[in-house]
Amino acid sequence: MLDLDFAFFNMRDSTRQGLANRKPFLDRLAPFLFPPRVQRLINFGRLGLKGCNVMLPLGEGNWNILNNDNRGLMLAKTGAILSEYELPRMGVDRRLRGMFQVEEHQLPLIFGDQFISVLAAVLINKAVSRHDIKKLVLVGDIPHIWPLINNVARYKIPISVQNYHPGRYEIMAYRLLYEEGLAVSNSYLNPHKWERGDLIIAVEPTIGRLALASPQAFYIRLDDEQSGLAPELEQVLRGAGLNPQLHTLAPILESCLLTQAGKIDQHGEVKYSDKKVKSGDLHQEMIEAGMDLRLWEPFLDKGV
Repeated sequence: MLDLDFAFFNMRDSTRQGLANRKPFLDRLAPFLFPPRVQRLINFGRLGLKGCNVMLPLGEGNWNILNNDNRGLMLAKTGAILSEYELPRMGVDRRLRGMFQVEEHQLPLIFGDQFISVLAAVLINKAVSRHDIKKLVLVGDIPHIWPLINNVARYKIPISVQNYHPGRYEIMAYRLLYEEGLAVSNSYLNPHKWERGDLIIAVEPTIGRLALASPQAFYIRLDDEQSGLAPELEQVLRGAGLNPQLHTLAPILESCLLTQAGKIDQHGEVKYSDKKVKSGDLHQEMIEAGMDLRLWEPFLDKGV
């Protein structure tokens, strides 16, 4: 049996047509013709990490017309693959989050939210050390934003949280002020006020169009569609036939970092408390785990 470090789950980008897109056919034969399977191996040789791509050879359109029993059977077969290879968790294409949220399952899933937050901290740290950054602007619904802000607050530069739903962050901004002593502004997205000296970290995929309003600002995109962040690692994904964008890379690398940091037990449960996440302990441990793996080097080689 292969000794693997991680698994990554995805589906076809397109819906199968013909008989495969007819409910009577799928309900009868999908578990036999289109079960989840180990499609490819993924080997990050220099990092010493190897895993597999667990592929469900159906598109989301096909999945949506499957009956509930067959959906459950497909997920159970996916769990059996994890058990067979003794993998305690599975990274999942971030675009499939909604699908898994509506299904009943016991699969230990990782979508890469914490990786994006930790990567943002690493890139911010490097940018501040190399450039004259006067303000940090966090754009969009950035996951695990509390430990990220705690991590970069030591630079004593103003931090602005901007998105389309600022009301969601009012309590966080209030608590950061009164519990952590950090003055963080919270507002609706306002690119027309971005200026030279601002570092924009964005998980909002429309940032490319928004950037036209303030071309002098320094941008780092970390949305699901972004690629070109770590060409060395992305080339490994291309070689395995996978999309090299962040929706693939983030869940894979988060799984690796959590394992390196010793935060996943044998049942696939992430072992940390809400208090620990807010204090940034896990955030910092994942940064250090990435240093041990030399994981950050491909992201920093671009000269941020």
